[in-house]
Amino acid sequence: MIQLIAGSQGAGKTKTLIDMANALAKTTDGHTVYVDADESQIFRLDYSIRLIQTAEYPLTSASEFFGFVCGILSQDYDINTVFIDGLLKNAKIEASKMGELLDRVHEVAERYNIHFIISMSCSREEVPEKYQSCLI
Repeated sequence: MIQLIAGSQGAGKTKTLIDMANALAKTTDGHTVYVDADESQIFRLDYSIRLIQTAEYPLTSASEFFGFVCGILSQDYDINTVFIDGLLKNAKIEASKMGELLDRVHEVAERYNIHFIISMSCSREEVPEKYQSCLI
């Protein structure tokens, strides 16, 4: 399953993601991963959540970012939820190109029963029609 949080910069998307991740950490039996560009949220996340910083890796495209996420999943079969803060920034793509990446993430989510909760700095209207129902 994919859930999306879209909004302008400063709209509270990161706070919402962190609150959701911390609430989940108290109830889940599986592992939770939080993907962000940097470590600025490290002290706001529950200690049981694995923070992965994309800035530490030479990612230059949406394809590389998708491979990076798949690599994370392949290393830990107990991951059941992945939070991605700032998909467009981390994948280095524009909002108009997000559909293809979301399709690939959705395929992985369905195949491996992974819950993705993703924030993006864009308007809700920019989210492709087929993913409008995923907006929270």
